[in-house]
Amino acid sequence: MTNNLPKISSAYQSKLVSAIVSISVFFLIYLILILASLLMIFLLGYGAIKLLSISLNYFTVFGAAGLLSVGIFVFIFLVKFIFRKNHYSTRHLLEVNRSHQPQLFAIIDEIVAETGVKAPQKVFLSPDVNASVSYNSIFWSMFLPVKKNLTIGVGLINTTSVGELRTILAHEFGHFSQKSMKVGGYVSQAEKIIFETVYNNKDYENFIMEFSGGNAIFKIFGLISVSFINAFQSVLKGMSSFLFKNHASLQREMEYHADAISTYITNPDEQTSSLLRLELSDVAFISSFNFYIENKQKYLPKDLYKNQISLMKILSERNNHPYINGLPKIDAEDLTRYNKSKIEIEDQWTSHPDILKRIERIKTNKTRNTAADHRYAKEIISGFDKICEIMTSKYLTLRTVKNVGEVIEDEAFVRLYLDYNIYQTFSSDFNGYYERHNPVIENIESVISDIPAHQGEDLFNDRKVSLVYEKSGIEGDIQILHYLVSHPKEIKTFRFDGTLYKAKDAAGLIPQLENELARVKEELLENDKAIFQHYYHISNENLKKDLLNKYKKFALIDKEFDDFQKGLNDFTPYLQFMAVTLPFEEIRKHRAKLLKAEEPFKLITKQLIENSAYQDALKAEDKNLLQEFVNSEYIYFNKDKYLEHEVNAISSVIEKYQTLLNDHYLNSKLELLNFQADLNKN
Repeated sequence: MTNNLPKISSAYQSKLVSAIVSISVFFLIYLILILASLLMIFLLGYGAIKLLSISLNYFTVFGAAGLLSVGIFVFIFLVKFIFRKNHYSTRHLLEVNRSHQPQLFAIIDEIVAETGVKAPQKVFLSPDVNASVSYNSIFWSMFLPVKKNLTIGVGLINTTSVGELRTILAHEFGHFSQKSMKVGGYVSQAEKIIFETVYNNKDYENFIMEFSGGNAIFKIFGLISVSFINAFQSVLKGMSSFLFKNHASLQREMEYHADAISTYITNPDEQTSSLLRLELSDVAFISSFNFYIENKQKYLPKDLYKNQISLMKILSERNNHPYINGLPKIDAEDLTRYNKSKIEIEDQWTSHPDILKRIERIKTNKTRNTAADHRYAKEIISGFDKICEIMTSKYLTLRTVKNVGEVIEDEAFVRLYLDYNIYQTFSSDFNGYYERHNPVIENIESVISDIPAHQGEDLFNDRKVSLVYEKSGIEGDIQILHYLVSHPKEIKTFRFDGTLYKAKDAAGLIPQLENELARVKEELLENDKAIFQHYYHISNENLKKDLLNKYKKFALIDKEFDDFQKGLNDFTPYLQFMAVTLPFEEIRKHRAKLLKAEEPFKLITKQLIENSAYQDALKAEDKNLLQEFVNSEYIYFNKDKYLEHEVNAISSVIEKYQTLLNDHYLNSKLELLNFQADLNKN
C-alpha cells in the first residue's frame, strides 16, 4: 500500500534543498561565531598573561581580568540558550489511549497501516480547533531520534464528521511520513538561538554591566563586551530572514504533500468540506471564549464546546450557510464572494498555503475515493461531554482566566450572547447592496425626477452588488501598489490579473486602477440616483418629503463622520506613550506633545456635542463626559506617576467618542434603508 502513496514533487525537493542549504549556512556561521569567541578567549587570555608578566599591580590585575572577561562573556552569550530550561508542557492536554478511546485508535491504526508510518508515541486531546504532529524539540533532539506525538483538538472533533476527521488525521500522518520533518527540528533550534541571542538578551547585557560594578576599568571592558555581542547579534539577525523564508516555503510544500496523502487514502469531498469549515469552527470557538472575557469574567462556561456549536449555528444562519448532515456547508465561493482584488502576493512567511490553493490541488490529487461517513466525529469519542468540560477548564487555565463568576449552561450563553451582540442587518430587498456601500448622494434635489430610471428589481441585481465589491477591491489594490512603490525591496514580484510583475512595475499600474475606480464610482453613483428616483416615484407627497429629508440628513452625517473621525485619528497617536514603560523624562516630553494636540481635539469634540448631526444621539451621561473633557485641564502625569483618574477619563472619552460616531452612523443608515424598504410594501 505504501508504495502507491503520492511521492514528493519536484517543487518539494527544490524547497527541501533550499531549506537544508539555509540551515547549513546558518549553523556554519553560528559555529564560526563560536570559534571566533573561543579565539577571543585565547588571544585575550594570552594578552592578560602578558599584561601580568609586565607588572603585577592593581591596574594590571583588573586589566587582565577585564580582557579575559570580554571573550568569556561573548562565548556565554552564544551558548547560553543550550542551558535554558525547556518550557514544553502538556498540562493543557489530555492524553488518551486505546483502552479509553477504542474507536479513535481504530481509525489511527487503519491510517498507520495504510501509510506505513510509525504509530505516534502518544495521542493527546487539546482544547483547540486544530490537529498537529509534535515532539519535545530540545537541543539534543537535533542529534538523537525522537518519537512524534499526535495532538487532536476537541474543537475540531466537535465540528467535523467521522469521515472529515479521518481526512484530517490522514493529513497529519502524511507529515509523519515526511523525513523533512527533521528539518523543522533544526529550524526550531535556530529559532531558539536567534530568540535568545537577538531578542531576549537584554537581561544578559544588563547583568554584564551590573557585574562590572562601579569599577571604571571593568565598566569599560563591560561596554566592549556588549559591543562585540551587538555585532554578533547583527550577523545572526541578518541570517534569520533567509533561514525562515526558506523553511516556510518548504512547510507549504509539506502541507500540499500531506494533503495528497490524505486525498489518496480518503476522499477529496470530505477533505475539502473540513477545510472550508475550519475558519467558521475557529471563529465560533474563539468568539465563545471572548464573550466571557468581554464580560469581565462575570460568567464562566460550563462547556465551551456546546457554546461553539450554538454560535456556529447563529453565524451560519446570518451568512446563509445551509446545514447538510447536521453540519454547516461552506462553499469555496463563500470565501471569495467579497474579494475582488486582482493582486496576488505570495506570503513568504506563512507555513500554510491559502485554503483555496490547497483545495485546487486536492481536486487534482489521486484518490481511492473511500466512502463518506457522515456521523458526528464526537460520537466515536467515549465520554465526549465529560471531556469537553475537562478541556473547557484546561483552556480557561491556559488563558489564565480566574475561577470566578457564574457558571452558565449553553442556553443561558445563547440568550446572553444575543443580548450583548445585537445583530442589525439590512432588508433582503437590497440583495446585500448596502452591506459595504452607503446611500450618499450630494445635491440630491437635482436628482429628483418623476420618471424612474429603472425597475426596482434591476437596481439591486447581482451585477450592481458586484460593483460594490469591485470598488472595494480596486481601492485595496491601489493601497497595495502604493505600498510596493514606497517599499520596493520587500517584495520582488507579484501577480496582477494573472500576469507576473516586478515590484518596480507597481507605479505603472496605479493610473490604470485609478481610472477604473473612477468608472466604478460613477456607475455606482448613477445607480444610487436611480434608486432614489425609484423610491421617490412610488411615494406619496408626504413620504417624498420624508425620503428626501432622510437622504439629506444621512449625507450630512456621512460628511461629518469623516471630519470627526479624522480629528480622533489625529489625536489618538499622542496617547500611545501611556501604554509602554518609559523613563520619566521621556514621559514628560510625550505629555507636552499630547497637551498641544489636545487643543484642536477639544475644539472638534465641542463641535460634535454642540453643533453637529450627532448631538441629538448623545445620552446625557455621555454628553457630560465629553463636556467635562472639553472643560478640563488634564496633565496626566505628575510627581513621577500617572494620574489614574485623568488617564481613565481620556480613555473613556475616546471610547465614547468612537462609539457615538459608529452607532449613530449605522442607526441613521438603518433608519433610511428600513424606510426605503417599507416603501415597497405601501
